[in-house]
Amino acid sequence: MNTESKNRPLTIRLHEYLCVVCVVSWGIAAAAAHAQGNKTRPAADSGLAGHWTLEGDCDDHSGNGNHGRNHGVDLRTGQFNGRDSYIEVPNSPSLNFGTRDFSLCAWVHTEKDVDDVVGDVLSKYAPTGRKGFNISIKSTAGGYNSQGDDKHVYFGIDDDKVSDWEDCGRPEETSNYVNNSLTVYDGHLYAGITDAATEEKWCHVFRYEGGGKWADCGRVGNLKTTGAFAMTVHKGKLYVATGTYDWTRVLTGEYDPGRVYCYEGGTTWRDCGQPSTNRRLTCMASFRGKLYVGGGNESPGVFVYEGGREWQVSKQFPKEGPRSCFPHAMGLHDGKLFVGFPGNVFSFDGKQWQFAGNPVGCTQVHSLEVYQGKLHVGTWPDAKIARYRGGEDWESCGRAGEDGTEVNALTVYNGKFYAGSIPRAEVCRYDGPAEWTSRKRFFSPPGWKPEPVDGASRKGINEWTRVTSLTVYAGKLFASTGSCTGSVRDAPCDVRGKVFCMEAGKCVSFDRDLGSGWNHIAAVRQGGRLKLYVNGKLTTESSPFDPKDYNLSNDEPLKIGFGEVDYFSGTMKNVRAYGRALSDDEIRSLAR
Repeated sequence: MNTESKNRPLTIRLHEYLCVVCVVSWGIAAAAAHAQGNKTRPAADSGLAGHWTLEGDCDDHSGNGNHGRNHGVDLRTGQFNGRDSYIEVPNSPSLNFGTRDFSLCAWVHTEKDVDDVVGDVLSKYAPTGRKGFNISIKSTAGGYNSQGDDKHVYFGIDDDKVSDWEDCGRPEETSNYVNNSLTVYDGHLYAGITDAATEEKWCHVFRYEGGGKWADCGRVGNLKTTGAFAMTVHKGKLYVATGTYDWTRVLTGEYDPGRVYCYEGGTTWRDCGQPSTNRRLTCMASFRGKLYVGGGNESPGVFVYEGGREWQVSKQFPKEGPRSCFPHAMGLHDGKLFVGFPGNVFSFDGKQWQFAGNPVGCTQVHSLEVYQGKLHVGTWPDAKIARYRGGEDWESCGRAGEDGTEVNALTVYNGKFYAGSIPRAEVCRYDGPAEWTSRKRFFSPPGWKPEPVDGASRKGINEWTRVTSLTVYAGKLFASTGSCTGSVRDAPCDVRGKVFCMEAGKCVSFDRDLGSGWNHIAAVRQGGRLKLYVNGKLTTESSPFDPKDYNLSNDEPLKIGFGEVDYFSGTMKNVRAYGRALSDDEIRSLAR
């Protein structure tokens, strides 16, 4: 200590000492805080290709200049309207991940009660050439569509890769018709049958156990009905509507009206009552918190569940024709419930029913699905797919199969639109305006030609085979098959009554209900695997693949809130894209 310092008053020297201590302490604390910040939020400091907070703007806050163009999103709230709003981010090298690792994250908010497909979170995908990635949220829907209120998450990549079809077995050995009801519920795939060799085996539901194994979930009810027909998820429960599909049996009047049942686990089904006198209950939907079911022929209409065993008529339709006068399919689109009838489509906004036209002159509408933000239907008698243009206006999107007659199932899987038809049990993929590419014919004996229909008899259609249902489970596309008439009296066939699956590209799915409110979703490509996280937890990962086989670079923009399924319906915040694979800890940090 020098003389000058020694001669200062003790109080001054003490003050100076304390100041130095404070400065040093602050520096240490700041360094520690910085280190802790880097520890808890490392993802914010490296590899960030884009960050869109969606809080007042759609600018890129990563510093990479990937600013978005707003198409109708309310940036004050981050609300996407589900009809036409999205964010478009122009293509750039930093968003073209090629064969490299990458990560995609977003906070999403969805409503409890649904009146629309939730839709796409992120998409950078070229349909022509099938190259890119997609993240979407939607309910499962089988054939003769039924739509639930559950929300499943899908993350897929593709570079024009397709696997072979895998035989997943026959749920019931004596049945040749897996019903129009493949449904994913609580992490499992369920299927019902339409008919079986004995009355004891009628009306059973089965749960897929992997490989070719199925677990019997018991008979649904004990009445004289042959099939567990429609199936959907409503308010966290699996519901099944029963009926007799074989129209010659229905016309005899010897079979009981269909009823609705709720699955209670094991082999237990709770009776939810008889909506009508109809012997066929063919489709169901969860719409704005209520469960709807459609049925005919005796009293064609749509009925709404009131709890217990009580049902009310939502819409009664006039009985026309001998057998096809009933709702065939239900689906949700742009705030409305759509119902397909013989030749016609109707919509319901929660208060009023409205005629929505006759698609492409068809006589029956058998399936509904939303693709690229537009409602599509599958029809009879020419297996045409039609796109809804609003009001009563429809346009043709081509035919599924060169000799297709009816489209029983439609779904979107990993960016592409698929249709299942009869008479060859054919799965076709939509590849452009009016162009459908056959991906599989499950029934196509050498030289076989389908005979024409002879009225209401079985002549000509006894050998026809259907794709009865299409759905996505465990990252794969599943298809079920059945006879045309839904009866075991049809000629036996090795492919009827079975379930098959295939993989296009690589895809992972969260096969449980995401739930409503705020949820954090993260999708990661790391080496030769895909990973999907929900609220910071790893939920599923893909089988391994060679990274060199999947070059995802394309010229398409990155779309936030739109893609190959539908416009996003809900709120989104803090969308991030990284040019690297985030760790489990980093994702947990972002999900806090």
